[in-house]
Formats: sequence, structure tokens, C-alpha cells
Amino acid sequence: MTRCLQYLLAVIGALAIAGNALAHAVVVSSSPADRAVLTRVPTEIVLKFNAKLEKKLAHVKLDRADGATQALTDIAREPAVIRVTLPQDLKAGPYTLHYKVLATDGHATQGVLRFTLQGLP
Repeated sequence: MTRCLQYLLAVIGALAIAGNALAHAVVVSSSPADRAVLTRVPTEIVLKFNAKLEKKLAHVKLDRADGATQALTDIAREPAVIRVTLPQDLKAGPYTLHYKVLATDGHATQGVLRFTLQGLP
């Protein structure tokens, strides 16, 4: 292998490692999915992340269709999962779940999951 190719491979490897080290916690799946339209109130919302979280520092709140905001508590035992129980008195309309989490690598992430309930009283 030529010295130039060795150098290039070393640089690519270093960038790949640095990219992983600087990554933020990202939602890799959710239930329900973002922008889901639901005909019944789900019992819970689950967010699965690609990294372990500082669970005690997670903040989750729900903007309700009636305009109220409600804090929700993470009940997941898994280190890379946020799981919140939803109140069952939700009515038809749009909802937004806001989350702020801190990965164990020290990077903060915030985001939203939107869903709509329809066909409910």
C-alpha cells in the first residue's frame, strides 16, 4: 500500500470515530409514528433513541388539543428509551409531544412528535 493511501485510510477512520463520538441522541423509532392520525387514545408514547440517556434529566410535555400543556413522566427502565403514559381523557384534535433529553455522552437533543386524534367525542 502506498503511503498516500495509508494516510487517506487513517484520516477516514479518524473522521468516522470522531463523527460517532460527536453524535447526538436521535430518535430511531416511535410509537405512534410522528404525524400519525389515530382513532383511539394510545395508552403510551414510546421514543427509542440511538444512544443511552441521562434518564433523570429527561423532560417530556404534551401540548393538548384544548391548549393546555401537561408534563409527563418517563417510566421506561431501558437506558435508550423514553416511555410516557398518556391521560385517557384526551379529545379529538392535534397533539404535540415535546422532549428534551441528554445523552450520556453529554449532548442534548430536543424534538417533537405530533399526532392527531380523530373520530373521538
